Amino acid sequence: MAVQDGGGEDPGEAIKARYLAKCVQRSSVVLHAVYGHIRCPSTFDVVLGKETSLELVVVTEDGIVQSVCEQPVFGTVKDLRVLPWNESRRSPLPQTYEKDLLVLLSDSGKLSFLTFNIELHRFLAVAHVHIADYGNLRRELGRLLAVEPRGCAVAVAAFEDRIAIFPTSIAAGNNVVDKRMIHPKELLSSTGLTEASGVEEKFTGWGTIWSMTFVGMPEDHSTSTAKSESLLLLAALVHRKGAASNEIFILMCDTKERIIQVKARYDPSTIRPSLSPLGISILDVPAAPGFLLLSRSGELLLLDLRRPSSPSLADICSFQKSLDEEEGSLNTVAASALLQLTRGQDGTCKKGLALNSTGELTEAMDLNFDSLSLPTITAWSWEPYAEGQSRLALAMDTGEILLARLSFKNSDGVPQIEIQHRQYKCSPCNLVLWTKGDLLAVFVEMGDGQVLQCSESGKVTCKSVIQNLAPILDFALADYHNEKQDQMFACSGAGSEGSLRVIRNGISVEKLHTTSPMYQGVTGTYTMRMCRRDPYHAFFVMSFVQETRVLSVGLNFVDITEAVGFQSCASTLACGTIEDYHVVQVCSKRVTVCVPTKAAHPAGIDSVLPLCSSWKPPQGLVVSLGAVASKTIILALSKPGLIVMLGSQQGANGALELCILQQCELKAELSCISIPDEEDWTSSPLPPSIVGLVEGTPKSRNPSGIEVGKICVVGTHEPSVEVLSIVPGERLAPLAVGHISLVSCVGTTLSGCVPESVRLAQFDGLYILAGLRNGMLLRYEWPASSSAMAPGSKRLVPTLGSESVGITQPGLIGDKLMGEGSRPVSLHLVAVRRIGVSPVSLVSLQASLSANIVALSDRPWLLQTARHSQRIAYTSISFPPSTHATPVNSIDCPNGILFVADCSLHLVEMEHLKRLNVQKLPLGRTPRRILYHSESKTLVVMRTDPGPDGNLVSDLCCVDPLSGASHSCYTLEAGEVARSIHIWKYRQEQLLLVGTSLSSGGLIMSSGEAESSKGRLLVFQLEPKFARTHSQAIMSSTNTPTSSNHLIGSSSADPMVLSDSSISTDESDLADGEVWELRLKTHVVLPGAVLSVSSYLGQYVLASAGNCLFCLGFSSDSPQRLRRFAMVKTRFMITSLTVHLSRIAVSDCRDGVLFYSYQEATQQLEQLYCDPIQQPVADCALMDMDTAVVTDRRGNFCTLSSASTPEESVSPERNLSLSCWYHVGETLMRIHKASFAYESPTEESLKNCGSNDAVTHSTHSSVVASSLLGSVFIFIKVTREEYDLLKAVQSRLAFYPLTSPLLGNNHDDYRSQGCPAGVCKVLDGDMLCQFLELTSTQQENVLTEPQGVVSLSVPNQGSSFLERSLPVDRVLRLLERVHNSLA
Repeated sequence: MAVQDGGGEDPGEAIKARYLAKCVQRSSVVLHAVYGHIRCPSTFDVVLGKETSLELVVVTEDGIVQSVCEQPVFGTVKDLRVLPWNESRRSPLPQTYEKDLLVLLSDSGKLSFLTFNIELHRFLAVAHVHIADYGNLRRELGRLLAVEPRGCAVAVAAFEDRIAIFPTSIAAGNNVVDKRMIHPKELLSSTGLTEASGVEEKFTGWGTIWSMTFVGMPEDHSTSTAKSESLLLLAALVHRKGAASNEIFILMCDTKERIIQVKARYDPSTIRPSLSPLGISILDVPAAPGFLLLSRSGELLLLDLRRPSSPSLADICSFQKSLDEEEGSLNTVAASALLQLTRGQDGTCKKGLALNSTGELTEAMDLNFDSLSLPTITAWSWEPYAEGQSRLALAMDTGEILLARLSFKNSDGVPQIEIQHRQYKCSPCNLVLWTKGDLLAVFVEMGDGQVLQCSESGKVTCKSVIQNLAPILDFALADYHNEKQDQMFACSGAGSEGSLRVIRNGISVEKLHTTSPMYQGVTGTYTMRMCRRDPYHAFFVMSFVQETRVLSVGLNFVDITEAVGFQSCASTLACGTIEDYHVVQVCSKRVTVCVPTKAAHPAGIDSVLPLCSSWKPPQGLVVSLGAVASKTIILALSKPGLIVMLGSQQGANGALELCILQQCELKAELSCISIPDEEDWTSSPLPPSIVGLVEGTPKSRNPSGIEVGKICVVGTHEPSVEVLSIVPGERLAPLAVGHISLVSCVGTTLSGCVPESVRLAQFDGLYILAGLRNGMLLRYEWPASSSAMAPGSKRLVPTLGSESVGITQPGLIGDKLMGEGSRPVSLHLVAVRRIGVSPVSLVSLQASLSANIVALSDRPWLLQTARHSQRIAYTSISFPPSTHATPVNSIDCPNGILFVADCSLHLVEMEHLKRLNVQKLPLGRTPRRILYHSESKTLVVMRTDPGPDGNLVSDLCCVDPLSGASHSCYTLEAGEVARSIHIWKYRQEQLLLVGTSLSSGGLIMSSGEAESSKGRLLVFQLEPKFARTHSQAIMSSTNTPTSSNHLIGSSSADPMVLSDSSISTDESDLADGEVWELRLKTHVVLPGAVLSVSSYLGQYVLASAGNCLFCLGFSSDSPQRLRRFAMVKTRFMITSLTVHLSRIAVSDCRDGVLFYSYQEATQQLEQLYCDPIQQPVADCALMDMDTAVVTDRRGNFCTLSSASTPEESVSPERNLSLSCWYHVGETLMRIHKASFAYESPTEESLKNCGSNDAVTHSTHSSVVASSLLGSVFIFIKVTREEYDLLKAVQSRLAFYPLTSPLLGNNHDDYRSQGCPAGVCKVLDGDMLCQFLELTSTQQENVLTEPQGVVSLSVPNQGSSFLERSLPVDRVLRLLERVHNSLA
C-alpha cells in the first residue's frame, strides 16, 4: 500500500525530484561466453558477456561457477571475442604481456580491446578503434566479430554488405591493430565509409551477413612463415534478400599487401539439396585447417576449403528427432540421433541417403517430413586445449546436447564427423561454452543453465546449475523471513522453467539445521578446540542465565557437560583453551580448568570423571567479565576498574593450576574484554578465484610482525576503548586510549556509547573495532606519529602500507618497565557507522587478525576486506536478527556458523562464492503476476501457458513462500486468459480482483487502438482454511516447557542431527497452522480485455477494459454484485493503472500517462493532467498525489509531476512536467514503490568528525524496478545538496581513466538517450560506486578538476559545489551509505 510522504518541503521540490539509480541485481542473461588467459598466463578464465555488463568467472573442478568480478560497461555489448597472445604480433606492454585480450563491439561505434587488472580487480580499456558513428546503421561496421585463431587479425562485419579486417601488429603499440582493410573496396573513400548514391548504384551489395569466421590455412611447406602469417582466409555466411538459400563468401586477405579478394562464392544447396537450404551459422575446425562447418536445419555439413577457389562438400551429418526418447531425470540418456553420413560428391550413400545424377532428392529422403520439425543446432563449442581439439558440443533446439568427434581415418586428410550415441536432455540452449576439464557450460535464455561433465566415453552428467532470473515479469516485496529487510519474490522463467525466485540482499546463507524454539535465556555461545592446533572445534558451549551446557561438535551435537567438567549450574562468562587438552570456564564465582575425559573427546583422559582445578576471586568479589587466550586469562572483578591477569602453572600433583600474574585498577569499570589470539595455524586451500594469482602458502600471506598475546583490548564505561599491555611486569599498563564522545548534528551528546564488544582487526591497516550498545560501530586507528613514542622503543604492530605506524611504548617487549611519566597514545577515530539500534556484538570467524568479522545488531553484517580497494566492506547477511553467533568448524561443516535467533539454534554456512543470492521455487509453468497477502503470509500467483491445443490456459494459485508448495488452485474457463490481479481489503473481507480477456489472440492493433474483444472482472474471496489436525498437534508439542527442559537440562536429550530431512521438518513445524483458499464471489463482463485493476479509496474498484476506464463497486442494495459508477475513454489501449489516495494514473500504449480523479458527487472520472511526450509506457507508479514514476519499453525511466502553482495549473494543455530522466539500457517491465527504513547503515553526523551535513531519508520515496533481462534496479530519492555533490563527482568519474565507460561511450550521452532538453538527469549509482573501489590517492585525483573537461554540469544556483575541489570525506560517507544500504 502506498504511503504518503511527509510534508515540509517546498511545493516545487516535487517537480524537481532527484533520484540516484543503482543496479542491485545485474542481468543473468548470458549472450556471449569466451575463455582465455585473461587475468594472467597461468589462469583459465571465463568471461560472460551480458547486455550491459561483463562478468569474469571461474569454473571449479567440481563444476561450480564462481564469480570473480562483474562490471557494468555503460553501453550495450553486441559481440565478444578473445584475442590470443601472439608474441610476434603484439607489443610487449607490461599490462597485457602474455595475456589474452577481450575484443568487443558495442553501441559506442568503437572496436574495444580490454584487459583485466589484478590490482584494481576490474577490466580496463587498452585501446578503442573508431569504426562507426554512435548507434550503428545497417551498413556501418559493428555487428559481428571474428578473431584469427593465431591472433593475427580481427574481422568486423556490418549488418549488411561490409566487412573490415584489422591486422594486429607490434608497430601498432597501444592500438593493438593496424589500419583497417575494407571490403568491398569501392565503399572506401578518402574520408572513410560513405553512403553516396553513386556508390549504392555501382555496388548492389552482398546481403545480410549472418555469420563469419576465420578458417585455418593448411600448411604449405613451400611458403615462408612470414608469408603464411600474412595470408588469412575468412568465410562469411550471407543471405541475399528474397533468396531461397544462403551463400558462403570466401575471402583471401593479404595483410602485407593489404589486399582482400573474393576467392569463391559457394551455395551449398546446389551440391547438397535440402528441405531447409538456409544455412544458419558457420564454424572453423581448429583440428583440421582448411575445413569449415555449416549448420542447417536437420544437418551439419563439413566443407573442404583447402582450395579456396573451389570448395567442396566433405561430409554430412543429418539429424532427426529421436522417437524412443526415455523419460527420466536430467541425466536422461536418449536414443542416438539418426546419423546419415555421405562422403564426397560421387552420389554414393553410406547410410540410406543418395543424390541422383541430376542432383535431385532420391526416395532415400522423406519428402513429407516437415522441415520445421528437423532438429537444428542452436549453439556449438570446441573442446579447448585438447589434443587435436577434435570434440565438439552441439546444442539442439530440442534441448538435446550431442557430442561430435572428428576422426581422421583416411589418408587424404579429410576428417569424418562421428556423433557419440549418448546425449543429454535439458531446456533449449542459446549458448554453449566448453571449459577446461571436460566441463561444458550451457546457457538458457529463459531458464537456468547447467554445467555438464562430458566424459571420454560420451556420458554427460549435470554438475551444477547456473541461475538465470530472466525474464522477471512481476515481483512482490515482503519481509517474510523477518530479516528486517524486504525480500523480492519474482516471477521468473517461462514454460517448464517457470518459477518463483526469492531474491535477498547481501550474502546468502545455506541453512543446514534449525532447532525448535526451546533455547530461552541464552547469554553466550562459544566453541573450543581440544588442542590449539586442532583443525576442527571439539566443544560447543551454550551459556544460559543460570546454566551451562557443553555439546560435542560433529554430525550430532550431544550433551557432554559432565564429561568436560564445566559447572552446569552456573552461567559461563567466557571459556577457551588455555593449553593443549586443558579448557577453562569462567563463571562469576570461580574459574575452572578442566581436562575432559574420553567420553567427551578421543584425546581426553581415560577416567570416569574429568580432572578439574579452580581459582576463586578474593572474598567479597565476583567476576563480571572474562576473556581466555593461550596461557592467559583476563578477568574484570566486581570492584569497578579492577583487572586480574591469571596464568597457568604445574601444581604439586602434576595438574594445571591458575595463579595471579598481575593486576591493576583502571579509572572506569570495564564493559568488554578481547585478547587478540594467535594466528590460526590451519591453512585453507586457495579459493579457485585466486589460484594462479598468489604465490606462497596462506601463512605467508598473513601480516607479519604482529606480536599477539602481549596486548588486550578493553572497553570501559567512561566510555572509552583502551589497549593494555599484558606482558608480565607491566601491570596491565594502558598503551593507547580512544575516548568515545559522539555528538549529533543538533549538538546533543549521544547516549548508550558504552562498548559492547571490541576487536583488533587487520584490513588495509590495523584497526580497533568497537561495537556500542546504541547500535553504532566505531573504527579506530593509530596516528602516523605520536608524541608518546620514546626514542629507542620497539614497534609493536607494523602495518602493510607505505608508512609503518604502531603502538610503541618503552619496555613493552624489552626488559624495562614503563616509566611513570609515559602517556598512552591517543587513538584516532576514523569511521562511525550506525548498523542498528541494538547492541553491536563482534564475532571473529577465525583466530586471526585478518579474519572476517560478523557484527550482530538489528541484523547480522559481515565485515571483510574489500576485494578491490582493501577498504573494509560491510555486507549484510541474509539472516534474521540474532543475539549470539559463533563459528563452528567440523569435518561435516568446515565453515559453519551457529546463530541464536528467536530462541532457536541455526547452523548455517555463508555462501561467499555464490553468484546470486537467490532461492528457486519451481512452478513448472510461466508465472505472469504475483501478490503477497500479508494476513496469510501467502503468495498469490497468476500463471498462463499454452495448452495442448495451442490456446492459452490460465490459473490462479496460492504458493507457500517457504517451500513453494501450491494449493487452492483455480483454473479459468477455456478460452479465458488472466491478465491482471490485485488484492482488495474491502471492509472485513479479503478479496482478490482478477482481470481477464475472453480471447487469447492479439489485444492491441498496430495503431495502438484496442481490438474488439471482451473481458471479465472476477472477484474471489480469500478465506482461511485450517490445516490438518496433526499439524496443530506438532505445533502445540514443540512449544511445551517439558520438551524444552528435556533438551537443555538432560544429557539424554535428542541430539541435533544435521540432515536434509530435519530442515523441512523443523520449518514445517514452525509454519502457520492454517492455509487460505480462493472462492469465486462474483464477476462482471466488460467491453474489452481487463489488463489492469486496482482498488480505490477502499470502496471502489478501477478496471481498464480496452481503452475504457471503469469505476465499479458494491452497492448497499446488492452487496454481491458489482455496480458501474463511472466510465471514461482514452484514445489508445490502457495497459496499466496505479492509485495513490484519490489520484489515479492511467498509462496507455501511445499517449503515455494520464492523471484522473473520481468525483463522487457527480459520479464522473475527471482527467486532470496528460503526458507531455508520447511514450510506450511499460509500467507506472504514483509516488504521491502529484508525482508518477514511469518506465517505457525503450529502456527509459522518468518522473512526471503535476504543476505546483495555480498559474501553471490553468494552462489549457494541463501537461505534466517531466522532472528527471534515466536511460537504463534494459526494459523495466514492473516498478513498485518501496521503503528502505531498515536498509541503510547510515553514518551519524558528528561534529568531531568534521561533518556538518545532516543526512535525510525519504523512506517511502524509493522505487524498485525489474527488467526482462533479470536485472533489479533501485531508485533512491536524494536531497538537492546530495544531488549537487554527487553530480559533480559523477562528472569527474565519467572522464577518469580508471572509471570512464569501458567501451568508449560518452556517459552523459548514454544515460540521456531519448531525454528532452533541459530535463534533470538521474544520478548513476553504478558510476558513483566505482569511487569506493579506488585507492585514497586515486580518490583525491578524481575530486580535482579533470584535465580535458570543458565544464562540469552546473548544479543549482547557490550550490557550494562549484569549487574545483570536492570534500573527500563527505563523498566517501555519502557513497558508502548508499552502497552499504544496498550491499
